[in-house]
Amino acid sequence: MRAAKILGTAVGLGLLFAWMESLFLYYGLPVRLAARGYAGGNPVFLFLAIHCSAYLVMGLLSMSPFFGRYSHAVPFAGCLFMLSLPGLLFLSEFVSSPFAASLALAGVLLAAAGVAMLIGRWGVLLSTLVPDDVAVVYGLSPILSLLIIRFFSLPGVSTLAVGAPLLTLALLWGTGGVRAEETEQLAPLPGFPIWRLAVFLFCFHAANGFLISLVPIVFARTEPLTDWIRVFSSLGAALVFRLYPRSDLRNFYRGAFPFIAAALFFLTFSPYRTPARVFLEGGLSFLDLYAWLLLIYFASRTGLRRGAVINLGISIIVLAGTVSHFSILFRTGASLFPGQSNHMSFALLGIFLLLILLSLWDGREVTFTTGGGAPGKTCEEEGFAGGDDGGDGGDADPEVKEKEEEMGRRMKLMEFNLTRQETEIALLLLKGAKDLNICSLLYISQNTLKYHLRNIYRKTGSSNRRELKNILD
Repeated sequence: MRAAKILGTAVGLGLLFAWMESLFLYYGLPVRLAARGYAGGNPVFLFLAIHCSAYLVMGLLSMSPFFGRYSHAVPFAGCLFMLSLPGLLFLSEFVSSPFAASLALAGVLLAAAGVAMLIGRWGVLLSTLVPDDVAVVYGLSPILSLLIIRFFSLPGVSTLAVGAPLLTLALLWGTGGVRAEETEQLAPLPGFPIWRLAVFLFCFHAANGFLISLVPIVFARTEPLTDWIRVFSSLGAALVFRLYPRSDLRNFYRGAFPFIAAALFFLTFSPYRTPARVFLEGGLSFLDLYAWLLLIYFASRTGLRRGAVINLGISIIVLAGTVSHFSILFRTGASLFPGQSNHMSFALLGIFLLLILLSLWDGREVTFTTGGGAPGKTCEEEGFAGGDDGGDGGDADPEVKEKEEEMGRRMKLMEFNLTRQETEIALLLLKGAKDLNICSLLYISQNTLKYHLRNIYRKTGSSNRRELKNILD
């Protein structure tokens, strides 16, 4: 069941990404609009503007309890909006020119909103998965999207225009994503700097979009490898997060440093562009996965408002990418660095901005301790509290007793010289948390959990959870 949900989510997102990309590459949307008498603004810009606005509206609506009761209808509406594009384009062939252009444009705008509804719903489903599964979906989606475009999109006739919305909706229903918000909720983490997350998402994806827009110019020689380099970079970042025994949100972002530094070195001192492209894509993939894990991490801890966090976060990402992409069209001025072309100067400037961004956001804000309560008390532990002593969680005595037990266990764990992460894992083990729950609460991979468990058992002289509990109780 778990593997089916992961694969279904990856295929569903891959279909939507392929649908959006093929809409302008294979379906010939600008040509079809022009043939119906449309002479307005850039259809790509209009599509992205409505797409971003739809995320914003969905995020704001998700804050309403009334909307939450009917959120399961959003995917169906999104599917209908996407299907309106080929339908209205077909109808526009039988009406006069002014009305034909209006019908075609209406189909584009509705489809832009519809695909946002479905992607937002997939994002909500992702917030219910453990970090390992999120990383796998992140690595597989670009590959599946590229394969879908290569094998299922034909020039002039795109089966994706009709097939992608229907198949995505079927997968969303089969994986439980239609009612994803009704799944088990993690305990919220008060005091988290949401504004820092928003700033990071905007800055990173603005820099990312800026560099991606320059890739075909700066790395013209590696253009045939463009899609595959990006795809395998995403898959590599996902595998590192899943397999590296110390990968979590506190240190995973550091993996981008050597890649970005190597790309900067090759761009500055080497005539070869392919290594620079590979290292640049690798560093961007590490940061991109880190950004998505952060967004989903925050969303998984906001209770019934996870849809609001996901949709508002994606709206920031789309806005940043759109602004950076279209700002390239208006760049002017001479080269920023002597002896370099103007495009190369902007690429180097973008990498410098990324390095500054890395130094400003070091992951320390992603902490598992709250500002109030007993020292060291975690919200994850709060989520496991209650029910063991038969209390209802509202009496003072059970809470005081629990805090005293918590402090006593922490004092004993200090004798074994455990790290902070190992201490949190040991405390959750003593509360009876299962492996997948610990991974979700601390947002670490299963390999990382195994690595810490080995250290905990070695330092405490125990071989399993029962022995660990006997030593500490």
